[in-house]
Amino acid sequence: MKKGIIFDLDGTIVDSLPYHYKAWKIFFKKNKVENFSERLRDYKGGGTLDLMTAVYGDKYSRNELKIMSDDKEIIFREIYKNNVEPIKGFIQMFELIRSKKILIGLASNAIRKNVKMILNELKIYKDFDSIICGDEVKRGKPNPEMFNETVSRLKLKKKECLIFEDSLEGVLAAVNSNVDVIGITSGTSGKVLSDRGCMLTMDNYSNFDISVYF
Repeated sequence: MKKGIIFDLDGTIVDSLPYHYKAWKIFFKKNKVENFSERLRDYKGGGTLDLMTAVYGDKYSRNELKIMSDDKEIIFREIYKNNVEPIKGFIQMFELIRSKKILIGLASNAIRKNVKMILNELKIYKDFDSIICGDEVKRGKPNPEMFNETVSRLKLKKKECLIFEDSLEGVLAAVNSNVDVIGITSGTSGKVLSDRGCMLTMDNYSNFDISVYF
C-alpha cells in the first residue's frame, strides 16, 4: 500500500496553463518577440529560465535572463491571482488524504513565489509535508531530481509513493524516478500519457478512489 502522494502543480492541482500562456504572450509582446506561439510549442520542459535560454540563446547573460524570467512570472501572478480554481474534485480528495494521515509532497518546476501564491489562494500551502520548487533544484523535470528529493524528505520508499502529473516532462521525471505515476489530462491526452508510463489517467479527481492505493 502507498503511504505518500506527490503532486505537480500547474495542470495537476490547478489548470493554470492558460494563464501562463497569457503571461508569455504579454511578456513577448512587451519585449518584441515574434512568433511566440512557435517558441512555446517547441519548448521541451524545465523552468521559465530554461525557456528564456531557449528563446534568446546567448543574447543575454544568465543574470539578465533571470531578471526577464522574474518579469514574466510577475505578470503571471498578477493576472492569475483571484482567478485560482482547483481541478474538479481535488480539494475533496486532498482533505480526505489529510484525514488519513497520508504524507503529501509537492514537486513543481514553478518558482516558489508562484507556488506559494497559488496554494495560499487554495488555502492549503501549510498542509504539505514537503514542497520543492523549480528554483530550488539544479535540474528541473524531466530530470527526476525533485521527485527523488521529495521521496527522501518524506522518508518513504519509492514503491510507497504515488505521483500525479499532467505533462510529458513530469511523467518522464516520474518514470525516471521509478515511482508510480497517474496522469491528469489537462493538457495531454490520456493515451499519450499512458504511452509514456502512466498507470492510470483521468481528467479530474471526482471519481478517484484512494482506497485502491492507500
